[in-house]
Amino acid sequence: MSHALKPTTDLANRIALVYPSLSGAHRRAADFVLQNPLETVTMTIEGLAERSGASTATVTRFVRALGYGGYSEFRAALSAALRLAMAPVDSLADARSTKSSAFSTLVTALKDQVANLEGALAAIDEGTFTRAMEALLRARRIFIIGSGVSHHVAAHLEEGLALYLDANVIFASSRGGPEQALRHITTLGAEDLVLAISVPRYSRGTVDLTNLAKERGAMVLALTDAPSSPLVPIADMTLFAPARNRLLPNSPSATFALADAIITSVARERPDAVEALKELSESLLWTFYQ
Repeated sequence: MSHALKPTTDLANRIALVYPSLSGAHRRAADFVLQNPLETVTMTIEGLAERSGASTATVTRFVRALGYGGYSEFRAALSAALRLAMAPVDSLADARSTKSSAFSTLVTALKDQVANLEGALAAIDEGTFTRAMEALLRARRIFIIGSGVSHHVAAHLEEGLALYLDANVIFASSRGGPEQALRHITTLGAEDLVLAISVPRYSRGTVDLTNLAKERGAMVLALTDAPSSPLVPIADMTLFAPARNRLLPNSPSATFALADAIITSVARERPDAVEALKELSESLLWTFYQ
């Protein structure tokens, strides 16, 4: 079983941001930490240097390149990262060892979703959402990026936005795999908008594609769970939907609700929304009754 550090934590995100600029020795240290976090957290600086084939001075420079004041601060961050990454595992193990019914688990899970929805509502900033709506309405093309559980949210957005916007809406990471998504992203320009979606455990592919889109000059709207998300530093605008689940790594319910609310708001703003909905309803009438 792999215990590699996932791109869910602040530490993993820091390594991802500086990795392209690291020297070969620093990359060996980074690779060892990412692949062996449980082992690394118990090591002294000398131990990490020996196991990664580096010197203690190299390890010191590596942790400072990540923004930590020293090795002890780095190891504390790694310990926090492991606690975050393993929290769903520990919670599920505790739940299985505690006598309770499937119904009580169901009720608890639904309460978690209610809390996530309330968190999403509390996090909405009117100014940010107004700018996001303006960007959606004026974009020439909208590229949607999302994988894992976010893939399904992205698909919902593609279908809804394509119905109510004149822009060409493209689910960039849907068909054809990462190569096709990359080809889509390399055509981006200043008149285009990227809608990137990612919740824990964050997708490295989504982050990389979003970074590339930003480099191409596109505006980025992110849907994610918290300010610590790796999408936040990239995005021009961010809308938050908590994705907490006591037993699982994430929950997409609030993100789905936010996506649905965005589609509803876009439909309300479209000048010919009533006519478009009438046309759709008439076509569906015959679909249902034939």
